[in-house]
Amino acid sequence: MHWHDMFNALKDDADFFLIDNPAKEWRREEYLAARPIPDNVTFVPYYEKGKYDFAILNVDQQCINEKLGKSKVVKELNEVIQDIPKVFINHATPVYPEFVCTDGITKPDGEKIVRKMIMDIIGDNVMVVNSYKSVQEWGSGYPIWHGISADEWLPMKKEPRVCTAVSAGGCDEYYNRALMNRVAQKLPEINGHILWWAKKNSSKLYRMGDTYTKRENYQKFLGQSLVYFDGTFRTPMNRGRTEAMLSGCCVVQVEGAHDLERFAEDGKNMIIVPNDVDKIIETIDDLLENRYEEAVEIGKNARATAIKYFNRKQYRESWLKLINEKILCK
Repeated sequence: MHWHDMFNALKDDADFFLIDNPAKEWRREEYLAARPIPDNVTFVPYYEKGKYDFAILNVDQQCINEKLGKSKVVKELNEVIQDIPKVFINHATPVYPEFVCTDGITKPDGEKIVRKMIMDIIGDNVMVVNSYKSVQEWGSGYPIWHGISADEWLPMKKEPRVCTAVSAGGCDEYYNRALMNRVAQKLPEINGHILWWAKKNSSKLYRMGDTYTKRENYQKFLGQSLVYFDGTFRTPMNRGRTEAMLSGCCVVQVEGAHDLERFAEDGKNMIIVPNDVDKIIETIDDLLENRYEEAVEIGKNARATAIKYFNRKQYRESWLKLINEKILCK
């Protein structure tokens, strides 16, 4: 999804060469079906010295886990690419207790370990992060908010349902998944409402086919949903939430999420709730049962907010500024 936005935002400014494993062409086909890319992208099987102006590598907190392929790929490319400047896009925060918090290590100490190990990978290279709060959490970084085309996410007549697209597995603490699961379990007990969870239950229950990888289905799914729930607050800027805002959904967001103070207004362009299962369920149920028109209006305001702050123009300008001032000047 991130590449899709970058390639399209800079389609008149840059040519991209995307290193891809030719042995996994089925994944490429699946990716292209979900997120078509423009003509400025060429797939290549390996890094070719002397051909490029700079390199972009992706990291997240899981890159410290040697058992994961992403760790191996990032470290090997980082070692191989020595002839051009490098920029790392750090998509996460130092939240990974599942991996580091053993043998009496506390969560704060675990985050210090993650922070150091990731910064050791990045070294002196430029690091882009997805929110201003991420700069604080990592101790450094260049914040760039994502930029999404409003034309790709269209609001439609709303059905009284609540959905989410938060990752369905992995990094439980990072995604606040215990809360998400409790909401999903308890919500039907009130008025029978279900939390439609992309990539978890929506394809089977909503009977729209695969609502996550078949993009047109997911666009329709969001466009027709009245409420979108986001229980994360340790993730950086949540792209799925922005897509929901552009789709005119009334977002119910747990307080403390990154950069809310810069664009969110409680009761106007989203509903901000405490990290409390009962309060969240009460709020969602009230919106679906009693506050349909209000939720629709909040969704309209949400779309206007997302168009203002998370558009392709600002995203392109931010990247061109970074490239000219921090990368090519080296």
